[in-house]
Amino acid sequence: MILRYLAIPFGIGLAFLVLWLMWPSPINPIRWDEPAAPPLDGVLSPDDDLAAATIFQAGAPSAARSVAVSTDGMVYFGTSDGDLMRLRTGLSDDDIQPEYLAHIADAPLFGLAWIDESNLAIAATGSIHAFNLTSLEVRTLSTGSTARSFGNLSSLTVADNGVIYFTDSSARWDHASPRPGYFYDMLENRPNGLVYAWDPRRRITAQVRDRLYYPTGIALASDGQSLLVSETFRYMIQRIWVAGPRRGEIEVFAKNLPGMPTGIALDGKGGVIVAMATRRSRLLATAHRNPGLTRFLIKLPQWLRPTDSRPQGFVLRLNESDGQIRDAFHDQDSALNYLSSVTIGPGGAMWLGSSFGGVIGRFDPDDLGDQTAQP
Repeated sequence: MILRYLAIPFGIGLAFLVLWLMWPSPINPIRWDEPAAPPLDGVLSPDDDLAAATIFQAGAPSAARSVAVSTDGMVYFGTSDGDLMRLRTGLSDDDIQPEYLAHIADAPLFGLAWIDESNLAIAATGSIHAFNLTSLEVRTLSTGSTARSFGNLSSLTVADNGVIYFTDSSARWDHASPRPGYFYDMLENRPNGLVYAWDPRRRITAQVRDRLYYPTGIALASDGQSLLVSETFRYMIQRIWVAGPRRGEIEVFAKNLPGMPTGIALDGKGGVIVAMATRRSRLLATAHRNPGLTRFLIKLPQWLRPTDSRPQGFVLRLNESDGQIRDAFHDQDSALNYLSSVTIGPGGAMWLGSSFGGVIGRFDPDDLGDQTAQP
């Protein structure tokens, strides 16, 4: 009798299980047997250098994913509501409150870069804009190329001739949808990203490169002929030539990095500064090597999915000449995790943005003395 009563709920549960297993996965991952992460020793040894960073509150957790600093020390950043904000850091170091400047777009703002001293280039998730600090005028420059609309714009850089180069992290999973695009891209591990160029003379957007693995950071190299582009979930940085005799070529600049590279900046001293969102994940490596398991896990409720430990962001300094790592700056207890951008401000200080921290960090390695110098 007891078995008869148990059979009904068991049968219903079994039917739901079969239907759940047959339900299609929202993603279609591919297998990637990613290389083992380099050991965190030698120059990569975790330290507390980044603990010396000054932390400024930017507001909501999704604010200040990208930062731009003017020559007079003003700090500009965007919000998830599409507003451009400013911190007057030159006035005081205590309790600095962000001030509203303008509404740029009805979408989150991710990338900021200077066109000139009075104009900012700004990347919203699906459009590129220019903002004049004097007139407070907002101009929409582009919402896509002739071939496709933008999906997930993340960062930009401006060349001396005014051309704006920018990354579209994913043409497949856009931010306008309710899907967690970056998470799906991380697990699918497919080349859905692109780099574009907007030409101010012809006022057109052209595709520079496609089939990139979630590109999130971009910087114009000091030669003026190539771009350095980070591929976050492949732990590497590509060099893409956009001018000169090698135009159209691409090569690996740095590979198998110890974490997930995002923002990139040049320090003007032969170094490439790279913001690392967090360290490498064994759980993600397992997902990359087992696409069938990944399809299964993504269908679980979020509270049932396995998770990693607390993210630990850090900063790398590479040689621009050969991509070798020169320095690493860590802080294992810092609020600066999930780092999303880095820019170099007046005096050479690094200004760091965070994807989910709602903070801005100012870090100057020169303040540490000679202890971080490497041969």
